[in-house]
Amino acid sequence: SSTLDDRDAVGNHPFDLLIFTQRWPITACMSGVSTTRTTSAGVPSPNIVWTIHGIWPTKINTIGPAFCNKTAVFDVSQLSSIESQLEEHWLNVEANKPTDSLWEHEWLKHGTCAAEMIEQLNTELKYFGQGLSWLEKYSVGSGFAAGGNILPGFNYSLATLNKALFGYYGKDLAIECYHDSKTHLQILNEIRICFNKQLELTDCDGIVGLERQGTNRGGGAIISNCNAAHPILYPDVVPKENAMEHNEVQPNATYYSVVYEVFSQSNDGEESEGPQVDDEFVEVILV
Repeated sequence: SSTLDDRDAVGNHPFDLLIFTQRWPITACMSGVSTTRTTSAGVPSPNIVWTIHGIWPTKINTIGPAFCNKTAVFDVSQLSSIESQLEEHWLNVEANKPTDSLWEHEWLKHGTCAAEMIEQLNTELKYFGQGLSWLEKYSVGSGFAAGGNILPGFNYSLATLNKALFGYYGKDLAIECYHDSKTHLQILNEIRICFNKQLELTDCDGIVGLERQGTNRGGGAIISNCNAAHPILYPDVVPKENAMEHNEVQPNATYYSVVYEVFSQSNDGEESEGPQVDDEFVEVILV
């Protein structure tokens, strides 16, 4: 069986995909990734944007490889020419942690594996610079805006989010939700975009923990840990801590347009892979 220490004939750690992961910083603050639930967790304000979490070499149906060079040392000075961009777009949302601690972690765990196999990613500057280039070209915010006018502050169905992303990128992306055990909400957390080793967009099949749930009407596989039967909150603010913890009504309850999914067979009677999804729009008040 595969392990994190598998090597090929020349001593490298093989992988199939590069997972370019963007995260929504507000959810990081809500989920406990940050040690505080306020925007002081490092979330950029007032204009919240999707930020980079990492570029992760991945074997299909396997976690890893990781930490491929045990003797590697992270040298932040190599990033001096792009450091200001990284501080804005590849920021550390964990409170009370050094700005470059996320970069160090990502390089040592994932970058060292990418560097073994891909010349365009074989230095810190190339690896982090590629992330900035991909964010500029493939920002989830741009994809949501162009693919379906998906905006923060509303709930959406998994099918609606997936349809917007597939329409923009033309590939199957993975949608990752944070499930809040206190409020029982599922909250949009990360979008994972996959590239092959030639740095070309490819489908995100075979990611452990984010399984293919079926196909969406209009094209695109649904790959997610989100529950397709429930709405997904795309938050625009970090709720007050007391309201989050006790699920109390906040002073100004917010109306959200919620999309529920209705699974049905295709009208022509043809078999399809997984459920087909129609959208049904309703409005509820979220408290």
